[in-house]
Amino acid sequence: MFSKACEYGIKATIFIVINSFEVSEEINSPTARTAKVLQAKAKHKVIDSVKGSHGGFHIEKNQISTIKISQIANALDGDKIYNSCGLGL
Repeated sequence: MFSKACEYGIKATIFIVINSFEVSEEINSPTARTAKVLQAKAKHKVIDSVKGSHGGFHIEKNQISTIKISQIANALDGDKIYNSCGLGL
C-alpha cells in the first residue's frame, strides 16, 4: 500500500503534467503536506522547482515520459514499499 504522502505525490505529479494551477486545492491535499511532497520530489529530481515570486514546480515535456511511479514512491517513502506487504499487512 502506498502511504498518503506517496498517494498525494503521484496525484500531484499527474496534475502538474496536465495543469499548473494550485495543486493542493485540486487534489484535495493539505497545502503544507503538498509543499513537503513536492519539495521531496524536486530533491529527488522527479520534478523541477524554481524559487522566487514567479517560481513553482513543473515538469519539462521531454521528462514526462521518463517518470515512473517507483521514482515518486522512492522519493517519498524510500524503499519500504518493496520491503513490506503490498496490502499494508
